[in-house]
This record gives sequence, C-alpha cells and structure tokens, in this order.
Amino acid sequence: MISIVNVLIAYGACQAFFIAFTLLKSDNNKLFRNFFSLLLIIEGIMLFERLLVETSLINQVPHLLGISYPISFLKPPLMLLMAVAITVKGFRWLNRMYRHFIPFALMLLFNLPFYFLSGIEKIETVRVFMEKVPSYQSFDFYFSLSFFVYVGIYIFFSVKRLDRFKKQVANNALVNWYRVILLSYSAFLILHLVYFLIQPLGGFNFSLINQVSMLAMTFIIQSIAFKLIDKSVILNSKIPDLSDPEKRRKYEDLIFKKLEEDKVYLNDTLTLQGFSESTSLPQAYITEFINQRFNCSFKKLINQYRLNEAKSIIEKANDSKIKLIDVAYQSGFNNKVSFYRVFKEYEGISPSEYIGKIKHQYKV
Repeated sequence: MISIVNVLIAYGACQAFFIAFTLLKSDNNKLFRNFFSLLLIIEGIMLFERLLVETSLINQVPHLLGISYPISFLKPPLMLLMAVAITVKGFRWLNRMYRHFIPFALMLLFNLPFYFLSGIEKIETVRVFMEKVPSYQSFDFYFSLSFFVYVGIYIFFSVKRLDRFKKQVANNALVNWYRVILLSYSAFLILHLVYFLIQPLGGFNFSLINQVSMLAMTFIIQSIAFKLIDKSVILNSKIPDLSDPEKRRKYEDLIFKKLEEDKVYLNDTLTLQGFSESTSLPQAYITEFINQRFNCSFKKLINQYRLNEAKSIIEKANDSKIKLIDVAYQSGFNNKVSFYRVFKEYEGISPSEYIGKIKHQYKV
C-alpha cells in the first residue's frame, strides 16, 4: 500500500512540473501564469524531496537535502501576487514588491552553512532533526510555528482581495477557481498545523502524517490539472477594468435604475440594442457587466425580471380569478408559450401549478 502511495505522490510531483511547463508556453494572463508556474515548480520540488526522505532514497543523493525549505518561503508572496495579477487590469511588477521576498532571502542565508556540509553530515543532521521531538518550551517550536502564521496572513489577504473583487464581478472564472485553490491549500495547511501543535505530546506517527500531507498536496495538483484540461477557458478569463470604481458604479446604477425603477423589461420588444441606446452604454459593456454580475446573458436576466413581475402579479391577485395570458402580457412576455417555458425553467412548475400553490397558502 505504501509503495502505491509513493507512486501517486511522485506522479503528483511530475504533474506539477508538467503543468508549470504548459502554462509557461502560453501568453494569456502571462504574469499570473508565471507566478502560478513558479508556485507549482516549488511544490513539485518539495514533494520530491519529502518523498526521497520518506523512502530513504535521499541516501543516494544527500546533496538534495535542504533545497525545499528556503523556497517554501516564496509561496506566500506568490499567492498574493497571483491574486493581484488577476484582479488588477494592467498589473505590472514593481520594485517595491521585492520586499515580500525578504523572509526567503533570510532563510536562504540562515541555511547556507548546511549546504556546505558533506553528504554524510547532511543526512546525520536531518536524522537528528527528524528524531527530535519538539517541546512547547523550545525556541525552535515557536520559530516553526511562525511559518504557519506567515503563510496564513498571506492566504487571508489573498482571499480577502478576491472576495472584494467578487463583490463587483461575481462571475470571473479565473478568480472563482483560484479562490477554491487557496481554500483547498488552507485545508492542507491546517492539516500540517494540527499535527505540528500536538506533536510535542508524543506518540504520533510522523511517517503516516507526512504521507497523508503529501497525498493531500498531490490531490490539489491533480485537481488543478483536471480543471486546466476540463475548463481551458479558466486561464483565458479577461480581467475587467476596475481602475475607476466610481465610473463603474455610476454605470451599474444606471443599468439597475432601468431595470428596477423604469422596469424596461415590461416592454415585450426590448432588445439588447434598445437597452444599450436607452442607457447610452455600449452593448459589449452591458453584456460583460451582466455576465460578471449575474452569471447569465442579457436575455436570461430580462426573463428573470419578467418572471418575478409575473409572480408578483399572481400573488397580489390573491384568490381572485386571473388569466395567465394577461399575466404574461402584463409582465413583459409577448406570448403565452415563452411565458410557460420561462416559468417552468426557473420555477420547476407551470404557472397554473404556481397559482394553485399560492391559493393553498392563502387557505392555510
């Protein structure tokens, strides 16, 4: 069983390198793809080193020991930069961003003496470290704990940025997908943290925890691979221009005013072109806004408003007799067939069944 697990983990590491290579060959969302590729390469290296240690193959290549520890400090800032790259249109690398990589530089300098050890000395150093049970009173314990805090802070601000973006653009495939990846990685991190916190109590199988942890990371990488194949549109998502939030809010208010106050959807001849002319906004902008905000087309959104109007008319009619064809025309539908079709599509029942349901509620 263990050998199968190791094969799966090795496959996950290879998959990380393969995805990174594939992403680097594309030009779309280039900065995000470069950050993402680097993150995957780091994960692949970490998985391979941990697998070598777990299977004792590291004895054959001892100089590979210690490679992954400093580069793990690159992951948190990369996560945040990826979030920025897909939420800010025209995002460019700035020199001040290098400060995010100061912890990595410090860890690299701190580990330099280890890299100059011989292979035998490296293996012995790692062996002593692995066998040492951490103590709640030791500095090493809290220093290692600070790494979880370090990663957690970056994940928190990355997710917060994505959530702030989602309030204005609910339907951006890349943002929504990356948010899921970050939350999945958080679960993976929590698994590590829980083990680390209870490790000083003793009696825990580090090898088993290490295997489960690596499998979890492998699963995340495989999920990424599946999504890239199954949803190739994800990484081709366009970044909307949010550089002028006041202007965007003004346009959004105009669109909502036409729908909520003016009720333009009651016009059964309404088209996207007509709506565009009434708002003096480009059709492309209206289409993009509706797709991002409501995850649907202009036509579907208008049908939803008409349906809500029809339901309101039915409910206000109370128990009195009402003709469905009148409801259809009053709510903006130009024929009974489309009214029935839309009602059934959104509500799962026919208009007459809905009326029966309303009557039953009033009787009760």
